[in-house]
Amino acid sequence: MRVDNAAGSAQFGDLDALTRAKGYASALRRRWYLIVILAVLGVALGWITTPDSAASVVNSSRYYRASHVLIADGTAGGSLSDGGSTVNLSQVAFLVSTGDIPQKVATKLGVPVEVVRSSVIALPRSGVEAVEVQAIDADETQAMALADAAAAQLLISLKEDAASKSDAQRDQVIGELDRLDGEISALNLRIASVPPNIDQLQAQQRSLTNQYSLAYEQFSQIANRPAPTAGLVSLEGAKATAISDSEFNEIRTTIRDGADYVTGIPTPVAGDGDGPGPAGPGAGAKTRASVGGIVGLALGSALVLLLDRFDSRLRRRDDVEAVTGLTVVAEIPPLSRHEQHDLEVVAHTQHRSRAAEAYRVVRGAVLFALGAEGTEPAERDGATVLMVTSANPSEGKTTTVANLAAVLAEGGLSVLVINCDFRRPRVHKYLLGSTDMAEAAPGEATKIGPVVITNTKLDRVRLITGLGEGDPNANPLDVVALQRKVINATRSRFDVILLDTAPFLTTNDASELLSETDQVLIVVRAGKTKVDAARRTSEILERFEAPVLGVVLNDSTESNSAQYYYYNYTTEKPGKRRRGSTSGTPEEGRVGERRAPSPTNGTDAVEPAANGRKHAGTPASPSHP
Repeated sequence: MRVDNAAGSAQFGDLDALTRAKGYASALRRRWYLIVILAVLGVALGWITTPDSAASVVNSSRYYRASHVLIADGTAGGSLSDGGSTVNLSQVAFLVSTGDIPQKVATKLGVPVEVVRSSVIALPRSGVEAVEVQAIDADETQAMALADAAAAQLLISLKEDAASKSDAQRDQVIGELDRLDGEISALNLRIASVPPNIDQLQAQQRSLTNQYSLAYEQFSQIANRPAPTAGLVSLEGAKATAISDSEFNEIRTTIRDGADYVTGIPTPVAGDGDGPGPAGPGAGAKTRASVGGIVGLALGSALVLLLDRFDSRLRRRDDVEAVTGLTVVAEIPPLSRHEQHDLEVVAHTQHRSRAAEAYRVVRGAVLFALGAEGTEPAERDGATVLMVTSANPSEGKTTTVANLAAVLAEGGLSVLVINCDFRRPRVHKYLLGSTDMAEAAPGEATKIGPVVITNTKLDRVRLITGLGEGDPNANPLDVVALQRKVINATRSRFDVILLDTAPFLTTNDASELLSETDQVLIVVRAGKTKVDAARRTSEILERFEAPVLGVVLNDSTESNSAQYYYYNYTTEKPGKRRRGSTSGTPEEGRVGERRAPSPTNGTDAVEPAANGRKHAGTPASPSHP
């Protein structure tokens, strides 16, 4: 047997693409619950973090913006666009936050003037010849009051300014008429005296008369035109909308630094119709939940693959063979909780189950090994001793012993099971159906010294106990010596002797019995046995030159179910049996080897040999390294 340590690297990436893909799929299938949990969390987070289109803004807002729109008064005549006649829109908008308008608004509302200056701004809308007066405040009512008061005061100031300009123009024309009238009267007096230059004076008189006529015409136009107006009228009162903190801060910054029509630098203002508005509420709940689920799936898959990358437990046949350098003779499918709890020998109670067929594969390997030695079981000089061991506890060696005994007996072989794990005996619970060996077969057992041999619930299967079990003061050396004597004393009476030993790496007991063993069967449990433990066990057995038959891989989810195709054509299926019921071992298919003795009292006396017989060619009893 050769253990290639370099082959162990196959578990970590030196595999072909198909094998790696199967490994990844197996890892995802094993830890599917992590993927589901993260996917559900992603969906939940995506759903609960979806902002509501209206409520989210209100709930996240502490401020309001009120807008009062002033539009050009078409009845006043003239254009209000920039560069037009009476009113410049940018200049009008600038007046809202400068001059005496903020002071008058503050006086009217009874607030400090700084509140008005830092909360009110006017924006010219030249495209529609309008001015929008905006006000911001933490109080909705106060924001509307500021916008309305600022717009009203702007109209009053514009109207007063227009009236003042009209009166000044009228007074200027009247003054011009008075001047011209005085000059014409003086000139008429001079003409009446018939001066020598009368022709020149008459020419001056005609010129002054023409100027007077023009000035009077201008006066008539001023007197007949409508009363002066502000040039703007209020389109509607202020309306307030909730804004976020960021929008509020943007408007405050624009008020402080000046809008783009003042500074000449384009500045985005929240709510400005000429620029992009605030960001929308984002994707809907279903979209966000879907994205969250996809992200959760991706993170879950990545986490599972990462955990699998650093997982040193063996799970696949290829990994076991690469690490140990041994052949996996059979892959045993996982047993149900009910079967594990009841310590059920499924090869006996469910002889057509997948597990039973897998154990029959192990039986075939044992029989093949016997045939390879050149003799049939009935022709051999004594029983074949098969040691079943594992690297660590709870890897299924006792379950393997019980089921292997059942399938060997099913084939007509007489089987003896020896409990060699005196520290933690459990095989009697499978074969006797009792948790107390002292009550296993009351009145049907003959004791010779400490050794007890008794019938089991399996036909052709006997069990030897009493080899130090339950004795806390038992000396391991004495117990192992007694086990050797029992093995040699019973070789001639059975076809196969199964040794249920202690874990190989935990105690020295199993290695002490290698000299009495014809074949060794190593049990590895998928998802539990680690790489180092399996490699160490195979290395020790190689050092002892032990005749290793192969490896049984327990709880394998990778086993091929094609060999169990005939389940679809039978009435008996795994898991359909009533609780506590058993099915007899089928008679068909037995090979007719010799049967075990059937004493009338159901028990045999075992005489330990004085000198333990050792098979030719087997090494001396080694010591555990």
